[in-house]
This record gives sequence, structure tokens and C-alpha cells, in this order.
Amino acid sequence: MVGKTSQSMKAQAEESSRFIALMKGVIYGYIITIPIFITFALILTYTDFPEKYISLVVMSTTIASILIAGSASAKGLKSKGWLNGGFVGLFYMLILYFLSSIVFKNFSINRYILTMGLIGILAGIIGGIVGVNYGAKTRTRKRRGK
Repeated sequence: MVGKTSQSMKAQAEESSRFIALMKGVIYGYIITIPIFITFALILTYTDFPEKYISLVVMSTTIASILIAGSASAKGLKSKGWLNGGFVGLFYMLILYFLSSIVFKNFSINRYILTMGLIGILAGIIGGIVGVNYGAKTRTRKRRGK
């Protein structure tokens, strides 16, 4: 009986740790994204930036932010970084969708929204894989005393 309780508590602690890592990743992603978008908005306001490149800048910023966020969230985990990173990408894109839908008063879902959602999830998965493997290297070095 004691063994099952201990396992249950351990599982709950691990689940809680994964949730905290997930939320940390999403917040970290927006900490990266928001200053870049503000800077880009200023550039658009005060220069003749070609309009055809706006979506490229937005997509590049979003992908880079999710990659970094997925990596950061999975860095402390021992396994399933891809899953954690994928959830970071999913939640990041859901928040972005709801915020943009509120601003533009348009909650429609189209091919662009679905494509960006998929790209966000894939970027998060890649970031999660990188993060969990980078974290494993760091933990190994610390154990070896390097």
C-alpha cells in the first residue's frame, strides 16, 4: 500500500512539473515574441517596409519563438520533450489565435490558421526534442563534474 501511494505522489509531482514547464515555455515564447512584434510595428510605422514581407516576418518570429520556448520548457525534463514542446506550440498558437481573433473581431478558422497551428506544433516538437537532449547533456556534464 505504501509503495502505491509513493508511486502516485511521484506521478503527481512529475505531472505538476511537466505542467509548470509547459506554462513556463509558453510565457517564455511570448516574452520573446512581444518585443520583436513591437519593434517590427515601429519599423512598419516609420519606414516604407514592403508589405509583401510582413507575413514572412510574423511567421519567422513565431516559429523562432516557439522553437526556443519548446526547447526551454523541455530542458529540465528527462523524457517526452517532443510531447511537451508540441503542447507548448499548441497553446502558444491557441493564445495567438484568440488574441488576434479578439483584435480583428473574426473567429473564423481557415486554411492559414490551420497551417500556422500545425507549423506551431511542429516547431514546438522540434524545440522540445532539442531541449530534452540539451538538458540531458547538461545533466551528464554536471554528474561528471565538468
